[in-house]
Amino acid sequence: MSRRPPPHILRRRRVAGLIVLAILVSLIWWGVSALLALFSSMGEDGKVAKITDCAAGAVTVEAFAGDGVNRVSDYDLQTNPQLWFTVTNNGKVACNFNAGPKAQIYTIKFGQEVIWTNEQCDRTGLNDATITLQPGKPERAKPSPWLKVYSTAEGCGEGQAAAYPGVYSFSVKVNNVESVNTENFTLQ
Repeated sequence: MSRRPPPHILRRRRVAGLIVLAILVSLIWWGVSALLALFSSMGEDGKVAKITDCAAGAVTVEAFAGDGVNRVSDYDLQTNPQLWFTVTNNGKVACNFNAGPKAQIYTIKFGQEVIWTNEQCDRTGLNDATITLQPGKPERAKPSPWLKVYSTAEGCGEGQAAAYPGVYSFSVKVNNVESVNTENFTLQ
């Protein structure tokens, strides 16, 4: 005569069975995903496709001014605008793109007059940095502050003449790709 286990033992066995089942499903899911990723990165001859540099016109750059997270259009005397950009691969395959600090040119204008550009900053020590851009996935640069000053042959930071109140525009060029927009903002 067989005895049926008590209910608490049955519950433990069911929970253990569910955990084992979840682990098996996860392993199967991971295996299928890895295989799909492997086959999708292969060329027609069955070899893994080499990621090449982004083709001309395949990358879009967008300029942003704000608080480092969100766009902001008005700044008081105490607040410095944070400037950043995104780069997006508009192609169908991953590609490499130089988005390093050496390849970034920021420009701020008042009307048509260039007020500030990081080309006049000390650029020694800046490096190229190649990143792999996945199709349709924007990559965001780290924000950097504009100190609300003019740039000159002598530099672009503290000690330069202060910018006047008014409406300014920010654009960026990354690896010779101009931003598709000009970000406007106002200094109070």
